Amino acid sequence: MKLSHIDYPKAIKNKLKEACDGEFSSYLLDPKLTSLRTICEIIVDRELSKADENTFRLFFNVAKEDDLKKGIQKFDIDRLKPIQFFIKRENYNAGVEYLEILAIIVDFKPRPLSNFIKNGSLDSSKSEENITDRKNTFIEPKEDEKGFSGKKKIGIWILAFAGMFLAGYGMKEIILPEKQCMLWKGNHYEKIDCQQENLGFISEIVIPFDENEFELRKIKVCDTTTFFKNGKAIVWYGKKDGTVTFFNQDGRNPENGDELKEITKYMIDKYVVECE
Repeated sequence: MKLSHIDYPKAIKNKLKEACDGEFSSYLLDPKLTSLRTICEIIVDRELSKADENTFRLFFNVAKEDDLKKGIQKFDIDRLKPIQFFIKRENYNAGVEYLEILAIIVDFKPRPLSNFIKNGSLDSSKSEENITDRKNTFIEPKEDEKGFSGKKKIGIWILAFAGMFLAGYGMKEIILPEKQCMLWKGNHYEKIDCQQENLGFISEIVIPFDENEFELRKIKVCDTTTFFKNGKAIVWYGKKDGTVTFFNQDGRNPENGDELKEITKYMIDKYVVECE
């Protein structure tokens, strides 16, 4: 089966289910941000492949000459939230940069994405066997075909160059597909380009675009606000540092990543003030 970048998160999700019964099960079953960072620290203490080390250094923004583990310890763990969301939520789509880190955490192979696409199979061992078989198998051309071998080689080279040209044109879309992210701004999400150069200087949390979550809004309420419709809550709330904020739909509090809760009469009586 020919694989693409669309299959990568599905394959990692399947591997994640296995990993939840493995060495890091206690961390992955309830994936706190500090737990995810701890896993990365543990992995760094072991012998990393050059590719995995480069992935870690790129993601955690640690220079080649700097201590990788110390860099991870200083890293803003809020930037790990897309990984946390991907683990906890069934249909959450994290960006490729986050998937690469999770692939290392759960030891998914083949990784990174470029190897996954080239591998051509979800079973790396089978793929390697197939490649070996193809290398060791040679079929002697029939006598009447040998005369055409030169022309065939020319045709193959033309096709190869054409393929290289098309691959070069489209490789960026495969390995680095254009992605939309979103950034919480005060009381709503705004779309931004995930690849923009100054992304590292943004202090707010940037997460992959989610069509449903993009509609989330922080709202102001008072005692005349309609909180229920046909007996069901139409307002949700979240807490941060003891302060209660209200939202127009279910989801996660973009200010701390906690699950929002349905409004209750108790919360209305305790926190909702009279309209001015």
